[in-house]
Amino acid sequence: MSQDFSPTRPTQEPNQPAGMPVPMTEHLAAPVRQRPQHLTLLVLGVAVAVAAVVVAWLLLRSGSSSTPAANGHPILVSQAQLAHFANGLDYPMYWAGPKTGYSYELTAADRRTWVRYLPAGVSAGDPRSNFLVVGTYRQPHSYANLLRAASRPGGVSRKIGGDGLMVYSSSQPTSVYFSYPGADYQVEVYTHSTKTARSLVEAGTITPIAR
Repeated sequence: MSQDFSPTRPTQEPNQPAGMPVPMTEHLAAPVRQRPQHLTLLVLGVAVAVAAVVVAWLLLRSGSSSTPAANGHPILVSQAQLAHFANGLDYPMYWAGPKTGYSYELTAADRRTWVRYLPAGVSAGDPRSNFLVVGTYRQPHSYANLLRAASRPGGVSRKIGGDGLMVYSSSQPTSVYFSYPGADYQVEVYTHSTKTARSLVEAGTITPIAR
């Protein structure tokens, strides 16, 4: 069998919103028998889900207005609503900062959050995977898991500010992951460009949403 960093492109991920990436190390310690049949990741994997699926949504409130759950589908929110939502989490939620001309699509499911930047005219839930996505995944031992990922064949790692570690697969460089010592979360930055994701992380553009 092939070694780690074997990217898979499932046709459907039960808990995965359309066009969203997944944590790099979420199956690192899971027994093979517990993994979904369509996600046969060998210790590690990097995947971008490409099919529309239903996920659990959390109710948001910002001031006197609320953001509807939208029947389980991704929804467009304001910057203020993003901040209010992040304030209700027990871990920081990351994004790429405000971006003129783009809408913010928020998805939340199973202690994972995704902030997707959609150009004007693109509706929430668009199944295409060519948009900037910043995912934050609540995950114990995230830093240690990324260290292990970096040691696998095809793993590339670099130090970032704050004693952080950035890791990506040479076969799937469009997704970049980072974490920090002692952190219980992992952040993923996905872009269609093979260089943009790394540049955003190295430049310090990916930061926690102010709460």
